[in-house]
Amino acid sequence: MLKIRGLSKYFAKGTVNEVRALNRLDLNVETGEFISVIGSNGAGKSTLLGCIAGAAIPEEGRIVLDGTDITAWPEYKRAKHVGRVFQDPLSGTCATMTIEENMALAQRRGKRRTLRAGVTRAERSRYRDVLTRLDLGLEKRLGDPAGFLSGGQRQSLTLLMATLVRPTLLLLDEHTAALDPRTAGLVMKLTCDIIEQDKLTAIMITHNMQQALAYGQRLIMMHRGSVILDFSAEEKSRLTVQDLIHHFHAANPAVPAAVSDRLVLS
Repeated sequence: MLKIRGLSKYFAKGTVNEVRALNRLDLNVETGEFISVIGSNGAGKSTLLGCIAGAAIPEEGRIVLDGTDITAWPEYKRAKHVGRVFQDPLSGTCATMTIEENMALAQRRGKRRTLRAGVTRAERSRYRDVLTRLDLGLEKRLGDPAGFLSGGQRQSLTLLMATLVRPTLLLLDEHTAALDPRTAGLVMKLTCDIIEQDKLTAIMITHNMQQALAYGQRLIMMHRGSVILDFSAEEKSRLTVQDLIHHFHAANPAVPAAVSDRLVLS
């Protein structure tokens, strides 16, 4: 489904502040895989998702999605194929637009726009059916502005919007990090239900070690712009948080143990 080869991305290149966010990264993602990605701050996790989505353009390497080289595609062209949910619950919806208007925009993602009714009766009926999956009562509030919703409600709505038109690839960028534990648990359950029912291919970044071990069939650890550990579903099922720390030590012997503990757990 996704093949990445030799991906490199710099920030402030050629200056004293130059940062190499991705370092000739290689990655294969199979159709239907749900991958959890962990790593310290600055490991390149969000930059990787940004390059896949088209929000960042790499200086080197190739990105092939479902057999098509999309490396040079602009972000708007990839939007039809890539759904993305960000950490900030406010980023995925427009606060002043109603719930149904936000969903209508999501349904038209990547399509040519024409002059027509903003929301048709058939679309409104579909939105009610889809929102029922949340069990939050939002199907009765289609005319309410998204800004009236709580953070958890908006993030749940964003997740539905990202998958309303079935994406080739779903990117989840720490999408529960800004939520309280109970709400985060509800959003993660919804995430897993949608991925399983719609048979989606997904990549999820998380700083939560327990979450990384509990969700997804595969676990990847990044450090300094590279993939340093890649665990299969069978290997991941036997891991603990302490095992992850141990593996990080082994993969980075030059990093003092106390420092690496802070890195992997930050």
